[in-house]
Amino acid sequence: MSVFWRTLTLAARNLTRNGRRTGVTLLGLTLGVAAALVLQAFVAGIFTLLGGVVVQGRTGAIQVHRVGHLTADQDALKFTMPLDDAFMARIKRVEGVKAVAPRLTFEATIGNGNQSTLALVTAVDPAREEAVCPARYANEIGVPIKKGDSAVAVLGLKLADGLRAKNGDELQLLASGVDGQPNLLDVKQIGKIPAATEIDARRLVITTMTQAEKLLQMQGQVTEYAVALQRDDQADVVRDRLQAELGPHYQVVSWLDLLPAIRSVRKMLTSVLRVVVAVLLLLLVTAVANTMLMSVLERTREIGTMLALGMRREAIGKLLLAEATVLGAMGTLLGGSVGLGVIQVLYIHGVTFRPPGADVPATMHPDVDMVSVAVTITLVLLGTMAAGVGPAMRASKLSPAECLRAT
Repeated sequence: MSVFWRTLTLAARNLTRNGRRTGVTLLGLTLGVAAALVLQAFVAGIFTLLGGVVVQGRTGAIQVHRVGHLTADQDALKFTMPLDDAFMARIKRVEGVKAVAPRLTFEATIGNGNQSTLALVTAVDPAREEAVCPARYANEIGVPIKKGDSAVAVLGLKLADGLRAKNGDELQLLASGVDGQPNLLDVKQIGKIPAATEIDARRLVITTMTQAEKLLQMQGQVTEYAVALQRDDQADVVRDRLQAELGPHYQVVSWLDLLPAIRSVRKMLTSVLRVVVAVLLLLLVTAVANTMLMSVLERTREIGTMLALGMRREAIGKLLLAEATVLGAMGTLLGGSVGLGVIQVLYIHGVTFRPPGADVPATMHPDVDMVSVAVTITLVLLGTMAAGVGPAMRASKLSPAECLRAT
């Protein structure tokens, strides 16, 4: 057996000499590592859920607009683009793009003959929209808009309830086109959607491109192209590729660009998570350092005897450092196993909660990538090794005579 393995074996045996203290420290390491992993999984799960709801149910991963549309207020319909199959094919050829769908978005008034309210209308091509936002009609009460439908609409749940509208009722959409001329269109409500946000629940109306063109007197025009990606986590990369491909007359934005509050919350939660993990790491390192220091103080006479018998000071220091390393390795191994086990259970069963403003509960599936696991375990292991350096140096500098006189 090599010197290295003999040192580790002896270090492991030394840790068992005070089993209660070693057990408490090991439990702290296990719980600390597990907690760090579970916290990271929860944060990742929240943003995976949020991204899925927004990207697959509302915006798409990327949107293409004519420059000026997003900053326009009352004149947003003056910044439209032609409904062009060749242009959509050009977008789809960009690496990372999976599907493209045209949309026409505008403000309107919707009423039931007795009362009316403001609506934010999204007109879609049903077949293409399904490829970009497959969760658009998730949890719908009624039926989704399908290819071939005419004069139909799907409303946000609270909007429909506020109008006392039931599926099958006739409603009226009133909107002004580019020329400012108001136009009225009768539509039949065929469904209502429990929305993930308050504004969608109270204002969202979905209809067909054909009906929107009639209402606005705008033939063959769109306000945006929504884009689905092969990988949603590549939105910023593909956005830059699309911008380079389409040129300065178009504005390409990712879903996080459209919802900057989400990007800010992500940065804030990531920063808070790093602080929490750092505090956990500091507490774990302190616990290990305290354990090793107590071990040195209790074994002062033993260390003096080993020094008196000719054991080198470097060997004493290496033995104490090995004890800290073994303790850290066992703690990270157990903590990693417990943490990943808890995450796996939570991922399978999910964590259901109701987001603020949402009509229906959402189920989050906490998950953590192996890079985060490796980084966390490595940091804890290095921290516990560093915690053993001070006590090891203290032990290696002790005088044999002073040690033997110690009580």
